[in-house]
Amino acid sequence: MAPILRLEDYKAVLFDMDGVITDSMPYHVEAWTRLFAELALSVTREEILKREGEKGDVTLRTVLAQHGRSLPEEDLIALLKRKEEGFRALVSPRVFEGAQECVQEFYSRGKKLALVTGASGEAARVNIPPSLLSLFHVIVSGDLVERGKPDPEPYHLALQRLSVSAHEALVIENAPYGIRSAKDAGILCIALTTSLPAVFLQDADIILKDLKELREVLLAR
Repeated sequence: MAPILRLEDYKAVLFDMDGVITDSMPYHVEAWTRLFAELALSVTREEILKREGEKGDVTLRTVLAQHGRSLPEEDLIALLKRKEEGFRALVSPRVFEGAQECVQEFYSRGKKLALVTGASGEAARVNIPPSLLSLFHVIVSGDLVERGKPDPEPYHLALQRLSVSAHEALVIENAPYGIRSAKDAGILCIALTTSLPAVFLQDADIILKDLKELREVLLAR
């Protein structure tokens, strides 16, 4: 049985970005797929989605290694740049329906809010409207940590910067690596089926459909 959760019992809510706040994962998948195809690598959609939240350079190095390939550092940097350019060419910034209202509601109730993403700080500023981004007290991006998700470092840093302990926070994620990062940081994790079906999210404490259901559950009387 899923635990009964009430927003009032927590001081902080930590959100992943891609696939939780921004409806961007299909475009990341397309950009990665095109890049890997150029490298003559066959990588499935699910393989890419399961790695969501991981730093881009780690994803690229790992996939190459799995196919017995390696490249010089300058080539890796160039490929990552092409992937990000490809992503930006596919999509304009778009947030999930209800994201602004959900984050605004939590903010209005005095919760400390963090955005914890494997993407760069620049990507967060580009992909999230200022009116929404300004509601987050802390932004922990991939370029601020040495070890990205699934390592717990991103969530440890968010807790530190919010000045809250793990048991005082909730994490909202959408992928296995993010869930593992949150759980290894000792934080209760809610997963949304916005990118992957529930079968891939079983390590989360509770699985919900989307941000609308999240609000309904956390604000239920």
